[in-house]
Amino acid sequence: MVSCALASSAPAQTNTPSAPVTHTAVSISAPPLRKFRAIDADNHTILLNRPGLITLVLGTSEDSQDTARAAGKAMYPLQGRPDFQLVVVVDLRDSLATWIPSVVLAQMRSNLDHEAIELKPYFLKNSNKSDPRKSSYVIPDFAGTICPQLGWTESSDNLRGILFGADGREIKRWDKVDDMGKLQIDVRAAIQTLIEADQAKAAAAAKTEGTKLIQPPAPHLPLPPLASPTQTN
Repeated sequence: MVSCALASSAPAQTNTPSAPVTHTAVSISAPPLRKFRAIDADNHTILLNRPGLITLVLGTSEDSQDTARAAGKAMYPLQGRPDFQLVVVVDLRDSLATWIPSVVLAQMRSNLDHEAIELKPYFLKNSNKSDPRKSSYVIPDFAGTICPQLGWTESSDNLRGILFGADGREIKRWDKVDDMGKLQIDVRAAIQTLIEADQAKAAAAAKTEGTKLIQPPAPHLPLPPLASPTQTN
């Protein structure tokens, strides 16, 4: 009975050629961009990985403050550029700072006021006449609202870092930042890649549009010479 059923259900053979199989192309899109927002010491909500520029996010704690200062100074020559921003996240989980957040925030703002004075000459060298204080971003993480989102689930004595590209996506991560010269090179390379990409787009647009191109995009500033930061161990 089983063999009869299988035989009767088999299709009859014909000489008609079978139709060609059409393969539909399946496009694989990139995963949606994950945006990291946090509140800084000035109570402003900022986007850490803002598209359109290169962002270096440094993750520090009470034990890595000296290294964080060295890394910040290594980035001074790049500060004020329209294609770069520096964001510092201070991991204060399980610290005494959680008991006196208002005092900690006041000290952070005071430190930023003083640093803005040091940054002013670098801003001017980068043709930026704005107040450096308005683009100084330090994020205190008292309750673990941002560090885990960045992949820093546990506190660390090391200075950590994440480099975001112009598309807002992570392009490099450091579990320990201790070579400021290498840090400079990596950040500068990312900026240079962005410069070359924008130059290529502008050239392609000029070739396509010709005289219709009314206002070309503003050119990037040339990268300053490499500084000579002190390497910390």
